[in-house]
Amino acid sequence: MENRYKTVHQSAIVVDLHNDYLEERVHHPEHRLFSNPKHHTDLARLKEGGVNVQFFVIWTRPDEHDDHVARAMELIDMLESDVAECGGEIAFCRNYQEVVTTVNQHKIAAVLCLEGGQLVGNKIDNIDRFYERGMRYLTLAWNYGTDWCGGAKDDDAKGLAPFGKEVIDRLNKLGVMIDVSHVNKKSLQDILAYTDKTVIATHSGACAVNPHNRNLSDEHIKEIARRGGIIGSVFYPCFLNNTDQATITDVIAHINYIRNLTGGVDAIALGSDFDGIDLTPVGLEDVSKFPNLTKALLAEGYTVDEITKILGANALRVFKNICG
Repeated sequence: MENRYKTVHQSAIVVDLHNDYLEERVHHPEHRLFSNPKHHTDLARLKEGGVNVQFFVIWTRPDEHDDHVARAMELIDMLESDVAECGGEIAFCRNYQEVVTTVNQHKIAAVLCLEGGQLVGNKIDNIDRFYERGMRYLTLAWNYGTDWCGGAKDDDAKGLAPFGKEVIDRLNKLGVMIDVSHVNKKSLQDILAYTDKTVIATHSGACAVNPHNRNLSDEHIKEIARRGGIIGSVFYPCFLNNTDQATITDVIAHINYIRNLTGGVDAIALGSDFDGIDLTPVGLEDVSKFPNLTKALLAEGYTVDEITKILGANALRVFKNICG
């Protein structure tokens, strides 16, 4: 029974909704996906952690680039090159069936996503360009948003502008998941009022557990869940308990809260934020440590079915429904 968690973990499809590998890659050119243990992510540790589906984030710092679209395209090229160096063990996927096929071939499915409206700018056509490159979710804002959607560090009075509604319409038409992590409360309220479609929060926690501006209110958690959406449990200590130190217990506290608030685990997923965070919880130091979370969930009393949903089945359900 000591190693039961390993069996449970290996039998599940593990999906991580948010990994910033490219952020470390840009600042540390020696950091390569096929092998570099200095940061949070590489091929060997993805395999050790049992990660089957990894969403890789394209992000540009708003104040560092004049042409965010061009820079994002360069980053996509870089990621494609790095994946190619992995000898066929990672494959890009654009829909649910491609993910299933890749996982069944015992490869890691890579899905491309974009973080921040600055990557779209004010041209709807840019969404189509990124969609053609494989983008399957867009985080509508980063900490500092755009003139059409407020970010987590913007004035709470800043809401969703008319162009933001055009963005939402286009994403819904194409079949791209709408991510509201990083969106400020007014913009999130406006988004939920404007569209009745499923939305997701790829890497967030619960405000009631830790009142950080990146976490979600009870009202918003319940509404995301009601629409069949998911919330990716984030691993950043300051989001978990507002300190520089956290453990798996702090991650579980947010999962427990969302389960109790929504009456089940169907809205819970994983969104580590690895390589986008400088600190990690004890026991979840990098992508190889995901089995420790399974072990902790079992110890907390979660059933195998519930754990399977949290680890990836919930995320795959939403991905199939929107990007299928």
